[in-house]
Amino acid sequence: MLVTERTIPPEDLTPIEVVKLARSCAPAIRERAVEAEKARRQPVETIQELTSSGLTRLLTPRRWGGYEMDFATAVEAVYEISKADASAGWCYSFLLVHNWFLAHYPDQAQHDVWADSPDVHLSDSFIPAGKVTRVEGGYRISGNWPFVSGIDHSSWVMLAGMMPEPATGPFDFGPHLFLLPRNDFAIEDTWFVAGLEASGSQNVVVEDAFVPAHRVVSMPALMEGVSPGAQLNTNLMYRQPLLLHFAFGLTAPIVGAVMGAYELWREMTRTKSTRLTGIPLTNFSHQQIRIAETSAEITTMQLLLEQNLEIARRENPTLEQRIQSKRNFSYVAHLAVQAIERIYITSGGAANYKNNPLQRFWRDIHAMAAHAALNWDTGGETFGLYEISQTRNPRDPFI
Repeated sequence: MLVTERTIPPEDLTPIEVVKLARSCAPAIRERAVEAEKARRQPVETIQELTSSGLTRLLTPRRWGGYEMDFATAVEAVYEISKADASAGWCYSFLLVHNWFLAHYPDQAQHDVWADSPDVHLSDSFIPAGKVTRVEGGYRISGNWPFVSGIDHSSWVMLAGMMPEPATGPFDFGPHLFLLPRNDFAIEDTWFVAGLEASGSQNVVVEDAFVPAHRVVSMPALMEGVSPGAQLNTNLMYRQPLLLHFAFGLTAPIVGAVMGAYELWREMTRTKSTRLTGIPLTNFSHQQIRIAETSAEITTMQLLLEQNLEIARRENPTLEQRIQSKRNFSYVAHLAVQAIERIYITSGGAANYKNNPLQRFWRDIHAMAAHAALNWDTGGETFGLYEISQTRNPRDPFI
């Protein structure tokens, strides 16, 4: 289900125009949510509309036809799409982040993908599930990678694999990301799940594919903000440690989905009465208090992401700031689960019907918050250990 139609987005966009465009796409995406869940992937129409509007170019370098906007604008756009449908917001967020990822690769790899058009879509898997062998001019890789969101509408994929010994440079160790075109991988239909069904997060299978050296980037180098692409794409967002930006792609759709669920719940509360007594829900103080608490949690989530945006705008963020950013991202996911639990439970039995979007938000938010990079136990441990002893957590790879 690759989207191959060439598109001509606007030559330029302002942040305000971006948010308006995202809002204009949201109603149709909301209407397709049930269809998308049944298909277990995003409809071609949704990907095409996001692409033709220019919304997928936000984090693509200008030298390749992108808008090279900051993550603050991308986050706002993802909020709007995720309010309509969490899976659509998740896939859209990854379309943005994967373009940002590609900007870190050597120039020839960027040329391989973007030479003809910036509207080429990519997916990835950070799980080093493949076998990597050094050969002349590059590497041969094989393996089976899970959780490759949006792979059905992607023409390229970035797959993690452990670099074989011995290391030949300061970052030539550990996991690397190998960039492969559509002809070099197969999609295995494995995505039968309870939450985030419409993300199409299938498995990708590779059998002895050759990857030239210029289509490989070191994840340890990315973690420290050192990459070949940073020498050409000099915007600060391409020169920062990985997690300072990557986790916006995970948390923005979660926050947007909670916003969407909250708006549905609030409207339901305004018009619904109890079945037994006919008393309007607006009359109950406990409902008013729960609405206030949930609204405060949403505001807190937004403020935590805003604080992380400020950290990401610093030229040389300290380890302490990176750990604080990690804490914030993890806690956003933690708050989101608390909020959607309250929304779902206080919505009564009607929320359990398949035709009620609240049950989909409930399942999807839980699925998104389960991402390893957002684990609150790890994030809390990392921050707490540093706060107490100024020691880096050796068990946390996402700092």
